[in-house]
Amino acid sequence: MIQRALRLLAAGVLMVAGAGTAAADTGMLTWTVEETAQALDAFVPRLMDENDVPGAQVALMRNGRLVYERAFGVDNVIGRTPVTPDTVFEAASLSKPVTAHVAMQLVAAGKLRLDKDVGLGVEPAWLEANEDGRVPPVTLEQILTHRSGLTNDIRRSTHALVTEPGGAFAYSGEGFGYLGYAISAYEQAPFAQVARDRVFAPLGMATSGFEVAPERMGAMATGHVPLWVPLALVFVPFLAVFVVGGIVTFFVVRLVLQHPHMEAGSLVFPAILGGIAAFVAVLELVGLGLLTAVFLITLIFLLFVALAAILWRLVFHLLGFTRERPGMVMRRDDAAMGGGWTRVALVLGVLSLTPFLFRSVPVPLRAAGDVHPASSLRTSAGDMARFADEMMTPSLLAVSDLREMTRPRVKVGHGAEDGLAWGLGIGVRDRRLPDGETQRTLWQWGSNPGYASILVIEPRAKTALVVLTNAQTGGDMAQELAAHVFGGLEEFQRGDMWIVPFDAVAPMF
Repeated sequence: MIQRALRLLAAGVLMVAGAGTAAADTGMLTWTVEETAQALDAFVPRLMDENDVPGAQVALMRNGRLVYERAFGVDNVIGRTPVTPDTVFEAASLSKPVTAHVAMQLVAAGKLRLDKDVGLGVEPAWLEANEDGRVPPVTLEQILTHRSGLTNDIRRSTHALVTEPGGAFAYSGEGFGYLGYAISAYEQAPFAQVARDRVFAPLGMATSGFEVAPERMGAMATGHVPLWVPLALVFVPFLAVFVVGGIVTFFVVRLVLQHPHMEAGSLVFPAILGGIAAFVAVLELVGLGLLTAVFLITLIFLLFVALAAILWRLVFHLLGFTRERPGMVMRRDDAAMGGGWTRVALVLGVLSLTPFLFRSVPVPLRAAGDVHPASSLRTSAGDMARFADEMMTPSLLAVSDLREMTRPRVKVGHGAEDGLAWGLGIGVRDRRLPDGETQRTLWQWGSNPGYASILVIEPRAKTALVVLTNAQTGGDMAQELAAHVFGGLEEFQRGDMWIVPFDAVAPMF
């Protein structure tokens, strides 16, 4: 009831403030700063609650001014320290436009060319050589438009091409890893330092970096994932191997060994195999850094299941269900297990915790010195808004270079009618408005384990929105806020917004 009241209140703010512009479907672009602030102040907490987002930052840049910068919620569901404007979030793939901007500065300086192999003259070679011993050429344009032929799997990359460069759009984080390596070689400096010298320092982005000083780690917001995610990582491979192993064991015991009964001890070996499978699967999917956290969360969950089962067993006992009655004979297996009610209590213990499966749990912070040009940017919404302003009114690039960077070059998705394309390191979306005009936005979404974010820029209106969240579930919230600010709420509700269609990304996974 309260949530519905908040929704109606927020909708009322939008309807009153935006009645004059609703027909043009341009969101809040023509609203006053005060109207926009009131609407965002009403919407953000509601969306955080609906999407189980512990903390968020929202910043709005308009005509070169940071007109809205707010921090919401907490940086960790355990410590519950309030998020501030100086709290640092993982921005995930918002790293890519920054890396692209660094590359375009090197193009302007004559150190890189869009149509030349980025690895030319770089030693040792980053790319794996072909069978004939040659390192295949990959141009800067191919990397920035996600046509490098490299995988999107950053952690398990083999530095080898999976498709021919220059083909169809296939979202690639490793392409930017290759680019960062080349930039470091050309500049004779670590990539994180190059980005700091060429972007963060000149733009006054004091909280931003591709790496974090160890003493600044305390300012980081902790990422969160739904509880079911780490549990699924463990239990799905465990149960798959355990069930198959159990079936095989059953047939071996009954048909080969011809034992009349299969004892519980016969399942020890399938359980061990299941545990090994779970360990390998988690290590393969999330890496060593998150391995301990995944199994620790699983162990804590199992302890709570056991506690809940004990409480249910106690309830059954108090109600008299488990007391022996005169003349009652218990089956041998029930007696050994503590009775059939023990199994019922265990099932109820699991069911008692199912409402918590979609609640957010914290994950370990990324290592301070873990640098990747595609994903390791740590920043604040206010800082990222300053970068967005550079993408509208450049001071580090010539206007002509920025125009080249933001020009649509590769269509994305099902076809031209989608209006989605990619420029040099940033997405471009053209949306036909009801009045026949075309609205162009530049955009990039971000998603790291425990974090979700979005950057949307409308150059014609000189407006940019940055949303950073410390939850894996924050993507929908960020998208919906962008839809309210720039228009297109109906498209968002249909699932047609700034996210690249899955079939455009899937071939690289």
